[in-house]
Amino acid sequence: MTNLKDQLKADLTASMKARTEVETSTLRMTLAAIMNAEVAGDEAKELTNEQVQEVVRAEAKKRAESADIYKDAGR
Repeated sequence: MTNLKDQLKADLTASMKARTEVETSTLRMTLAAIMNAEVAGDEAKELTNEQVQEVVRAEAKKRAESADIYKDAGR
């Protein structure tokens, strides 16, 4: 099975080649959050696929909550 992080990197490369700006930006943000989670704490560690999924879920939740707040504020 392919590592989820490696698959995201491959998808990023493909989106950059296809010049899809929204997808590229989203994947970059996701990979940055994963890298930040890997270096958080006392020592760096490689995340498992389950941990990567947790990071992605947390980031998606943050973005959804922000979108709701902006929508409620009329922006």
